[in-house]
Amino acid sequence: MSENVWEGFRVEEFPFEDQVGTIIYPNITPRGRLVLKGEYRDAFPKFERMMLERGYYVINVSHRNRYAPADCVELTARFVEYVAQKLNADKRCIMVGMSAGGTMSAKLAAYHPELAAVLYLDAPGLNLLSLAGLGQREVPPHVWQELVNGYGFDRITLINHRDSPIDHLDKLIANNIPIIMVYGNADVIAPYCENGKVLEDYYRAHNGTLKVIEKSMVGHHPHGLDDPTPIVEFVEQFV
Repeated sequence: MSENVWEGFRVEEFPFEDQVGTIIYPNITPRGRLVLKGEYRDAFPKFERMMLERGYYVINVSHRNRYAPADCVELTARFVEYVAQKLNADKRCIMVGMSAGGTMSAKLAAYHPELAAVLYLDAPGLNLLSLAGLGQREVPPHVWQELVNGYGFDRITLINHRDSPIDHLDKLIANNIPIIMVYGNADVIAPYCENGKVLEDYYRAHNGTLKVIEKSMVGHHPHGLDDPTPIVEFVEQFV
């Protein structure tokens, strides 16, 4: 176990199974609630910093593959259970998913709705067929290899793959999981029409709780908002 400081907050890092777990502690009395960042722990942290300032823990676990194959989803579920018990915190997380982190967060919420209080998705990759280049995206070779390593498919079997987050939207609706989603309408990495829009349309059609914030003329990056207050205000309605 090691301790250091991130953005002025105490960080505890420790082995978890064959990965590395992280807990970032608030500097004020904790609320007993967890913010789980699905991937890219240190990237675009304005939302996480604001939540820490309000007394939330921020947690993360590394993965062998960032595109959320089932074994990585189950490891994350075990990690959340472990941290919740360690901290005597509510295991129902605010799940944060940026880009491929959205793949993890949405699948974790579908596989384990008992761990999801609310989702904040940001330019999320929700359709593995899109991420693998079967739509508008031109997929870099290293990304294709990551997907192959994670799921074991090839270009023939990929077309029949049915374990993308968009294939589990019925579970999110059935468990009344609220979502706030932020995206840039010039995103060519996770094109909204193939990813977030599928979720948006499904939630609208099934009266799900959803707030969508569009950023005009913005690509995949930067994630988040200059002022994350609207995101904070939304998620705090459900914790």
